[in-house]
Amino acid sequence: MTSTTDDARLHLREGHTGPLGHYWFLTFEDAPELHALTKTCQQAIDPAFFDATPVDGLHLTLDRIANDGASTPEQRASIAEAARLVCGERAPVTLTFDQLSNLRGAVGFAVSPAESVHSLRDTLRAATLSVFPDARVKDSSSPPHVTIAYPIFEELQARAAATAEAMNATIEGIDVAVSEVMMVALEQRGRLYSWQVVERVPLSITN
Repeated sequence: MTSTTDDARLHLREGHTGPLGHYWFLTFEDAPELHALTKTCQQAIDPAFFDATPVDGLHLTLDRIANDGASTPEQRASIAEAARLVCGERAPVTLTFDQLSNLRGAVGFAVSPAESVHSLRDTLRAATLSVFPDARVKDSSSPPHVTIAYPIFEELQARAAATAEAMNATIEGIDVAVSEVMMVALEQRGRLYSWQVVERVPLSITN
């Protein structure tokens, strides 16, 4: 447990509120096994330090398309059509969730194989840039992940790492099939995120 002295040094993590822009996401509305595993893990996470992600809010960010107000509906429709053409040549992917990790103070699943996620991201990025060369794509050093709890305070990396390590001893990994990607309009609400799906793009080998 954190002592009273340690608690006094914690600083509240302020969150932006409002639209962030348009992104490529994987979402997991139809992944009941992932929902169940997430809920089990969240029961071991201290709500005094972390906000749990609602299971209908689980997502994996693939790439940014544009910041808020930086693209038009017509551009986004053309990007989605370009993505449909290239994703029609890709098979659905299976992702594994079997380890939790510290994500700069958040707690989340590391998603593997990373190569499959990066390949899908690169395919979508190429489609985006083919239509919208000025797209503000998001280069990130973070490995593919799905966050299940966001820190309420700054500087919770050590607590997040210890929380993840304790749970990893008991986690039984699961596989989740992914058959579509989403273009979303993303908003941040305090420490959590919400979105509206703008376009759905299936992954399916064209015969």
